[in-house]
Amino acid sequence: MIIYKCRFSGDEMCSDAFRPNPVKDENGEEVLGLFEIESQKVNKDSGATVDIGCGGEFGGADADAAVDDNVETVNNVIDDRNGFDLHECPMGKKDFKDYLQTYCKNVRQKLKDDSKVTGPEVKAFTSAAPAFCKFLLGKFDDLQFYTTASMDPEGSMVYAYYKDGASNPTFVYIVAGMVEEKC
Repeated sequence: MIIYKCRFSGDEMCSDAFRPNPVKDENGEEVLGLFEIESQKVNKDSGATVDIGCGGEFGGADADAAVDDNVETVNNVIDDRNGFDLHECPMGKKDFKDYLQTYCKNVRQKLKDDSKVTGPEVKAFTSAAPAFCKFLLGKFDDLQFYTTASMDPEGSMVYAYYKDGASNPTFVYIVAGMVEEKC
């Protein structure tokens, strides 16, 4: 399994268990430098308590007790227990644009300073950044912004939006802002 961590804070942001996919623009073209994952609602206790509705036969409630339909569900990406402890943070368009400018500059420097990152990888990020920033800014009105557990203002953010007809958000990540860790 691969865990994706913020390049700045080291906070966990995602894992390959969510099967990341390339982000496509409205024309169906891949937006280089980004990937997305689909989220879903899950039981808050991850199935730790299961009521199968058989009353006391299997150690449950009394025989007349009904199955609990009021189970608390949470998003499997943002929840602190089942996900990556992401926190929504409001952001205006100007603030977002400023953040992206500073963030991309900082990522580029981090990539250059990382001995594991090759020159062509730095160049690929530098080439992709204007296009993915334009894509994200173009979706601004549809985005929700999430920061990692440490809430580092210079750290990586996660962007969520709802695809047409979806009941759960899709989360978008800037790939170069994360490091991969195999576990």
